[in-house]
Amino acid sequence: MYTIKRAAELTGIGLSTLRAWERRYGVVSPSRSEGQYRLYSDADVRALAIMASLVHDGWTAKEAAAETLSRLAGGGVSAPVGGPQGAELESPPGLDELLDAARDLDTPRVSAILAQRLGSADFTEAAGSWLMPVLAAIGSAWADGRLSAAGEHLVSHAIQRRLAGLYEAAPRATTGPVVVLGLPSGARHELGLLAFSVAARQAGLTTAYVGADLPAEDWELAVSGRHAGGAVLSVPRMADIVSAQAVVDRLTRNAPGIVVAVGGRHQDSVTGALHLGHDLAAGVALLRDGLVRGQRLTS
Repeated sequence: MYTIKRAAELTGIGLSTLRAWERRYGVVSPSRSEGQYRLYSDADVRALAIMASLVHDGWTAKEAAAETLSRLAGGGVSAPVGGPQGAELESPPGLDELLDAARDLDTPRVSAILAQRLGSADFTEAAGSWLMPVLAAIGSAWADGRLSAAGEHLVSHAIQRRLAGLYEAAPRATTGPVVVLGLPSGARHELGLLAFSVAARQAGLTTAYVGADLPAEDWELAVSGRHAGGAVLSVPRMADIVSAQAVVDRLTRNAPGIVVAVGGRHQDSVTGALHLGHDLAAGVALLRDGLVRGQRLTS
């Protein structure tokens, strides 16, 4: 059983949104502890994850709730994953094989598939065309019950290990402004940002990856300690918007002159920063241009 805070973390739904969905649409009916605190089951978390995925893909909350309840009742999928008006996207090559290996908890096979798909010389192309769609597909497979939580964790950790290895293996630039990359306080979904960090380092940028869950005051210390010219945050969940905005506001106020950029699913909800978009190559190019402009302004 999960507390409401943990259920929100697992699904990427804000606490107030989670309560509203429960109250208005009846998607979940959590039990109560002896102290009358909400307790969510694995089935509740899966239902919330399905609804959150549908809302992100363009469904209204009312439509998403009805579709979620239909799926949970065995009614199947009534519209493409892309949303009520969307077109069904082609699965990335090798996805079925990867999901099969994850279901079997076969770590060596998962690692071999990742090495094959991400072992090309052009990581940025492989990440953009294969890895990012795969990450979305894995999340959907867990949400609709085709992949267990254990399988999702196994493949996610395997991807993280692979990306960390690629990041460390990339040539380290010794010139140019340092870019600090990480996630704001409370944010822990770092695979997309880690992939961006690999692409940025391989493109010749000087990077310092500081990882997940970094409070705003520590962001300021990291930037000042490395005399950084840029800072990149990811905003993967709605629940991360407030903490990301706090970092952006603090850095723009106390570290004038640096380029503050944001990426991730909910980047457009953060103001006062450069939005990197959802394409790795284009995002790295935007960041590089911003750093060049910043150097000209301070020179």
